[in-house]
Amino acid sequence: MWWKKVAFRNYFLAAFLLAIFTILIVFVIMNFLPPLIPLFYGKPTGSEQLTPTWFIFVVPGVSILITAANLFVNISTKDEFIRKIVAVSSLIISIMASTTVAKIIMLVGFF
Repeated sequence: MWWKKVAFRNYFLAAFLLAIFTILIVFVIMNFLPPLIPLFYGKPTGSEQLTPTWFIFVVPGVSILITAANLFVNISTKDEFIRKIVAVSSLIISIMASTTVAKIIMLVGFF
């Protein structure tokens, strides 16, 4: 089974579960969010930062894609150090993505 070949599989599992949990929370909270949310903080202040609410799903989606790519790297490489790095980085990216979504929800949510 390919899952047995994955080093530090608990990190990958935690990263996937955190991203999926974030998506589920956004589905539940969707009615409490305004039609436009600030997502692009690197752009100038104003309407250029705003996007439709459904764009918030991009953040955990990218986290899932990065975790899947790191999982592929973990399976395909033999170097133990690289396997550790990609496993931990997947979890860190998932935590940062979830934190970003939570901060946006707390910033603009109507609770």
